[in-house]
Amino acid sequence: MRNLQSFCFRCVSFLLVMWTLVSPAQAQKPEDRASDTFSFLTLTDTHLTEASDLAPFGEMLNAVKGGNFASLFAVVTGDLTEGGTPAEFAKAKSAINLLKEGGVGFYAVPGNHDVRWNPLGKETYTQEIGKPYSSFDVSGTHFLLLDTTVLLEHWGHFDRAMLDWMAKDLKKLKPETPILVFMHHWIGRENFLKRPIDNEYDLWQYSTERDLIPLLKGRNVLAIFTGHGHTDAVWRTNGVTTLMGKKFFDGSFHRVTVSPLYVTIERFTKNGAAYKAEVVAKIPTRGEKRSVLQAGFDDPNVSILERRRPSATLVPRAFEDTPDKETADYRIDDGDWLSLTKNMRDIWSSEFAARSVSVGVHAATIRLTTARKTALTEESIFEVERDATEPNHRWATNLEDGIQSSPALYGDLVIIGANDGRVYGLDRKNGKIRWRFVTKGAVTATPLIVGDTVYIGSSDRNFYALNAKDGKQSAKYTGTSPIWGTAAITGEVVCVGIGEEIVGLSAGKLTRLWGTKTGGFHQSRIATDGTSFYAGCWDNTLYALDVKTGSIRWQKPLGVNSKGVTSFYYSPAIASPVVDKTQVYAVSNDGDLHALDVTDGHELWKVRAPMGSDNLGYSSPVANFTSLYVAGLGDKGSVYCFDTTTHKLRWQSSIGQAIYDSSVRLSPDGKTLAIIGVRGRVTVLDAESGKVIWKYELGPGNVFSTPEYDGSTVYTATMARDVQAINAPVAVDTTLKPKK
Repeated sequence: MRNLQSFCFRCVSFLLVMWTLVSPAQAQKPEDRASDTFSFLTLTDTHLTEASDLAPFGEMLNAVKGGNFASLFAVVTGDLTEGGTPAEFAKAKSAINLLKEGGVGFYAVPGNHDVRWNPLGKETYTQEIGKPYSSFDVSGTHFLLLDTTVLLEHWGHFDRAMLDWMAKDLKKLKPETPILVFMHHWIGRENFLKRPIDNEYDLWQYSTERDLIPLLKGRNVLAIFTGHGHTDAVWRTNGVTTLMGKKFFDGSFHRVTVSPLYVTIERFTKNGAAYKAEVVAKIPTRGEKRSVLQAGFDDPNVSILERRRPSATLVPRAFEDTPDKETADYRIDDGDWLSLTKNMRDIWSSEFAARSVSVGVHAATIRLTTARKTALTEESIFEVERDATEPNHRWATNLEDGIQSSPALYGDLVIIGANDGRVYGLDRKNGKIRWRFVTKGAVTATPLIVGDTVYIGSSDRNFYALNAKDGKQSAKYTGTSPIWGTAAITGEVVCVGIGEEIVGLSAGKLTRLWGTKTGGFHQSRIATDGTSFYAGCWDNTLYALDVKTGSIRWQKPLGVNSKGVTSFYYSPAIASPVVDKTQVYAVSNDGDLHALDVTDGHELWKVRAPMGSDNLGYSSPVANFTSLYVAGLGDKGSVYCFDTTTHKLRWQSSIGQAIYDSSVRLSPDGKTLAIIGVRGRVTVLDAESGKVIWKYELGPGNVFSTPEYDGSTVYTATMARDVQAINAPVAVDTTLKPKK
């Protein structure tokens, strides 16, 4: 995720100028005149379905006809379709053709709805619409279209391949070149929405903002256009105008006019049957004179593990930003904002007690609001560790891209897949890479290790058997669709979901034994009791398949909306089923935990989370004798223990941070359990009582994987591309009396 030592070394001197979003563009020479005036449309979140009426596209074209603003093209900032189905992309192409017939070209970036529920991932979008990220130029203005989507998720992410491409793309430009940026997920965190946020974790869309922003440093970025939030809003991201629009079919889009002097942005909103236009931003094309925030830790003589003095100032400072009218504050992680104090040199600073901060890696967000009410923010990473009586960091290893796979242990190795298309074998003691196996697609599945063999699928459509000791391939099966989920094995049969089919393969050569068609694709872990394989799919169904033949022993519809109607979105497809003797447990996305009879699938009982708590949803249940552990989905970070005999709640505990896809991992002795919050809070709880035993902060970086836990060390993975090993505290024997 980060090379902390290197990062902190760069932060030793407060006077070091740290990255900021943009700096003032170089003045254009008189002969460097900008191009002629042109305009374009930008809209977002069309959410097209097969039944969508395309009339609003014609109404949009009618609204912008005439005057000097003939639109050359339109840019859609994601969620072109509702669910990424072929029929919906066909409807999208009809809409594109309608625009082209009206003389309007078309560009787009993908949104989470375009790829999240598509069994082909981003392949369909690429085939039907075009490259997920790209750039082009119009009359001297550079358009940067970015892909922020994450496979199988609604969150945002800037992957390494795109960032590398972006660096090369921007390197070709002059510093003064006007740039407009388009992406689906918003950037700028909390500074934009005037409406309440449903969940605190929705404020943080990216785990990799800090990877994008330095690439824009020194560039003449005029505006950033986003979607995802379904709200008409304008805010500043470190001084750069940033916009979001409502869903297009709610009656909202923007027209942008670029002239030699200004970029004028008009918002069109439905007013009855007609559209009403309003200018919401006017930006100098040559770039605004902006103050630049310099922020960090002013602790030159303090250990990197004891950072405690956040500081900030503006250098250079725009003439309009007088120091006596500015304010500054900071916060640690998602805590309360605390004031900074300004000295005679216009430097804001404060001290906090490092002892009061929990152990782990933290982000100090420093915010300086200028005299023009522009909030400039900087995020600095620092680490807190004390002694062995508290949890401590053993090692961290950076991979090449984000990680959605969960780690698995094999002897002295930690084995894990990554979105860079590789499977890694890491040394369990120090995290060094012992071996790597390269596939041609993202690896989101968790390794299944049996004996000395690793079974794992890739989005390159291949299912691999690898030697766990050295990572060498021993067998391969090529399917017809990307493989997202984790396999199961019983006897000599390995079972894995491949697209809308569940396949049985021989454990040795991975030859096909059988295949069973389903009505949706598969992304979770398959369960088995030796007689049946159990798999939840995106067709509202939990399947029980015969191990030997793959025939359907039974299938149970699960997942209904608020009206009690079966709904695709609430399928039992994200949380994995777990089987325990006579019962199989499955969580559907409607918040129900179901207990089904293994013989015929009839429902024995079901429970929901207590009122006012986090709903059950994406976290997989874990059974241990008569206890069933499962986490909720929401900002409270709830973990529950249900009694499988009485079906009652035994205990409820909170880790104090939202949990998303991560599931409980029991220690080998079943006495403790580990789980990770979406922002990297590792928590170990007592399995009997739910009491929190210890916590450790991994630092910024979204977490969608389940930890591995051997009872003393928790192994973690994040979308900030790191694998870490966190040691439990060493118990102190308080019964021993000190020697005199």
